[in-house]
Amino acid sequence: MKLYPNVNIIISIWVLSVLSVFYFSFSTLPHSSLFQNNFIKSLANWDGGHYLSIAEKGYLLKSQYVFFPLYPILINLFVKITGDYLVSALIISFISFFLAANIFYQLVYIDFGKSVAKKALVALLVFPLSFHFLTVYTESLFFLLSVLTFLFARKNNYFLAAIFAFLSSATRLSGLAVVLSLMASVYFSQKVNYKNWYVYLSPIGFLLYCLYLYHQTGDFFYFIKAESYFWNSGLVFPGGAIIHSFKQLFTPGFITNNFRDLLDLLFLIFAGFSVWKVCKKLSLDYAIFTLISILLPLFSPTIVAVPRYILLIFPVFIVVSLVKNEYLSLGYQIISLMLFSIYASLFINGYWVS
Repeated sequence: MKLYPNVNIIISIWVLSVLSVFYFSFSTLPHSSLFQNNFIKSLANWDGGHYLSIAEKGYLLKSQYVFFPLYPILINLFVKITGDYLVSALIISFISFFLAANIFYQLVYIDFGKSVAKKALVALLVFPLSFHFLTVYTESLFFLLSVLTFLFARKNNYFLAAIFAFLSSATRLSGLAVVLSLMASVYFSQKVNYKNWYVYLSPIGFLLYCLYLYHQTGDFFYFIKAESYFWNSGLVFPGGAIIHSFKQLFTPGFITNNFRDLLDLLFLIFAGFSVWKVCKKLSLDYAIFTLISILLPLFSPTIVAVPRYILLIFPVFIVVSLVKNEYLSLGYQIISLMLFSIYASLFINGYWVS
């Protein structure tokens, strides 16, 4: 794997900036009473606590089946070296992101050249939820596995592409977007042959977890039911949450009393426009990955996590980097950085953001 000095400089600046925002916010702003008043442990707020618990004790709560197993498994393996679950999780997140950023740069460089690759990386890093790459979340690991899949597919190394797609499907449900984009793009471009047949085994990571769920609960897809423990509802008709959110716009006082909900809607509009641009400007595999990635959250009864889902749809940041209007590009960066500071400050102090 190739490491790029300019990428590593950008990453270093970004990491220092994120940690500075985290520490300044943690030191000066009020904390939520939901979590311990401890800076390092605050990097495992919300979902992070579940991943650490699963790594240490297994799936104790049925609600935890919504969290796919690869990240906790890796944490458990690293503990044998570090002796600490939180430290292990943070090391995995940081190393994964460091590698993923370099691979993402290389992937975009192959298709569009150095200038676009640099802009795409910056667009990703300033995105308001990008701080999750340095927390006990699966974002970094999944991002790494996703870009590795696409990179090896670009190089026609379908065996390694299939392995990383397999691992992505054991990391998050959206790993199915990686798997299906790989399978579909290979099928439409080459059909099935002796050089690529193993890409059709890439859903095995997901299927193995489904078998585990069946053994534990009698339901292959119990992760769907587990969603209801968090949102008080299971799957809904696709787009139902969007329709409900748009209806709320006309409720008196909605904008002043529910500003975060308004932001979630704006993120969704941004995602919809980006999907259109990806399908118009990028290759088939990117288009399939983006479409499936944005469709999966639409089955959820709420859109509150949509901003964080967008973070992992990396072709979005490629099309952002292709915008030629310098004022639009500057506007994206300024607005993103302002929202980044707000979201990061809320998260580190124990408040739910996405």
